[in-house]
Amino acid sequence: MSIAQASRPPQELHLEAPGRQGRWRFPALCALLLLAVGYTILLAQKAPPPDGPVIPFVPLWMLGFAPYLAACLIVLATPAPTDRRQWSELGLILVGACVLRTLLLPIPPDLSHDSWRYLWDARVTLHGYSPYVYSPNDSHLMYLRDFIYDNSRFRNVPTIYPPGAQAIYLLSYLIAPSNLFVLKAIFLLLDIVTCVALALLLKRRGLDPSRCILYAWCPLPIVEFAIQGHLDASTLAFMTLAVLTSLSQWRGARVLTGFLIGMAALTKIYPIVLLLALMRRRDRALLATCIATIIAAYIPYIILGHGQILGFFGTYASEHAHNAGIVPLVMDQISAYARFNTRTTLILTYLADLTVVGATALAVLIQRIRQRISPEAATLLLLAAIFAVSTHIFPWYTTALLPWAAVLLGPLWTRGDGINARGLAAALAWYFAFISISSYVFDSLHHWDIYYILAYYVPLAGLALAAIVGVRATRGSLKDLLRDISTQMNIRKEC
Repeated sequence: MSIAQASRPPQELHLEAPGRQGRWRFPALCALLLLAVGYTILLAQKAPPPDGPVIPFVPLWMLGFAPYLAACLIVLATPAPTDRRQWSELGLILVGACVLRTLLLPIPPDLSHDSWRYLWDARVTLHGYSPYVYSPNDSHLMYLRDFIYDNSRFRNVPTIYPPGAQAIYLLSYLIAPSNLFVLKAIFLLLDIVTCVALALLLKRRGLDPSRCILYAWCPLPIVEFAIQGHLDASTLAFMTLAVLTSLSQWRGARVLTGFLIGMAALTKIYPIVLLLALMRRRDRALLATCIATIIAAYIPYIILGHGQILGFFGTYASEHAHNAGIVPLVMDQISAYARFNTRTTLILTYLADLTVVGATALAVLIQRIRQRISPEAATLLLLAAIFAVSTHIFPWYTTALLPWAAVLLGPLWTRGDGINARGLAAALAWYFAFISISSYVFDSLHHWDIYYILAYYVPLAGLALAAIVGVRATRGSLKDLLRDISTQMNIRKEC
């Protein structure tokens, strides 16, 4: 495989003859959308009360993936329509994304109380207190307590959400104080921005923009953002826009890309890895803008909190929960077997985390310098490394994998090359996002062993296979590269 071949976008599965493009695909998607809408209405009726039993809601939620998967397979396995048909189909997908989310927007959060804490943080800030210093149960804030406080959790610790997230909370609170519906509506709008940006990114890559259906109709972000109101909707919007603008050549695109990376990192910290995925050589404008955006956002809270800006984040990042990534779980097992004390276990875990993330970052950097990896593939690889070392992986975290899977997903097997490593890795990321929903059930049952097999061991086996295939392909490509260099040198000598 040559370098030019490796840099091409994944080929789509075309099972229909070119002359029959779009004749039955649009009606099929319409039928599946109607089925998904009906199922979403049923899901809304079965939504449990806050802190209610997750069964049967979560299994019913997972069954809702059936029409979604059928629609995705139709888009992936058939030729893209052309001209007006393409835009009509894309319009159907985006309208469907709006409808599916709007149907669930009025339902109060039932699986998580995080969105109530968002409103509390905004109230605290507007009253002149730093949410990074004062916990909700602090005696100084007693006069602010009402139903928002009652519905919040982790009342004994300060916030963990960065200033970009706080800005969205403040915007919602200024529009409508103490109104959770407005806050969730803002997240819904940002989620639609992600869908549109993903469609444009796919179009820019020469792929079928209808592949954005992998994210737009996915029940995971629909439920987690429309019902639960999680902040990650804003993170995904900024990340997708950053990758999209990084491909632009117009003046100021690098500055805007740096700003968007900074905003993504100001909602959740991990998007800072986009610097590795998107930076070019001597990309001073992007780096300077990103750093300036982050510093400018933190200055008000540095002043308000007299230098305290981390809040509960340090403690949260060092916790070892049942839903942690594979690296902390393995290190805990090793420490238990070797009978290490807590301090030794913590040090060894940090070293393992540094090794995994550092090795992945170095590999991505080398491949980016060689121009042998796309920004989307680099982003997906870096996110996988972060999830591997995370102390918490909630289902809504895994929504970050879906846009890149939509871009990278391709045939898992081709006659000429055999297993497609990139397509397999993207499919496993898609699978992991789906199976992560089952953690709600296993958490309620206090039984995690089956979850680890489904969520960790199955993807690890597939990724190991993809890595073996990828290494072989890289060796072959490296030989081709050295052969080309040698040929060029011989030509120059002859000349």
